[in-house]
Amino acid sequence: MVMKKLVTALLVLGQTTDAFSISTMAPSISNNSMQLFSSNNGVSQPEPESFREAEVLGLRLMQEGQVEDALEVFQKGLRLPGSRKDIIRTQTLSGPSPVGGSAGGREGKVVQTLDEFEFQAAHYNIACAYGRLDRVVESCKSLENAFDFGFDNYATVRADPDLSLIHGTMEFDNLMERYDSKKGIFGLFK
Repeated sequence: MVMKKLVTALLVLGQTTDAFSISTMAPSISNNSMQLFSSNNGVSQPEPESFREAEVLGLRLMQEGQVEDALEVFQKGLRLPGSRKDIIRTQTLSGPSPVGGSAGGREGKVVQTLDEFEFQAAHYNIACAYGRLDRVVESCKSLENAFDFGFDNYATVRADPDLSLIHGTMEFDNLMERYDSKKGIFGLFK
């Protein structure tokens, strides 16, 4: 937390805008409380702790041309806490409830999960990373996952330069034909 505030303050003050210098000073600022992971180019990056942090880091890595590292971060983001709160209830006692009633005691744990928009963004970003790596099948599968979670901006998919290597392939054309079929009113008439 302290490190995040310090880095934010440094960025606001304009003392450094170099992401490399921020990530290299991170261990000394956070007194080793922040996890680091090494990217393929040997530079240590701060370990994301939430979906949003993973998304921002992955997008930055994509801009820097570190597509394989970005892909790894995007995939990890699917397993990190998101913005949707959920309560998981578990039974803690067997037999009758200690306060009366027939059921045993229950305990609730609040967890943060991904909402549908975060799933859409994660799968779309993964598709873009696979697309830049010219891995057509994986990219189309990730796009299909994004579509299944409700992503429907097909014009963006067709125009995205990160997906340019898969545009025109049979897999991409079949996928777009399945999801972006031109239908009339209420999706009933062609």
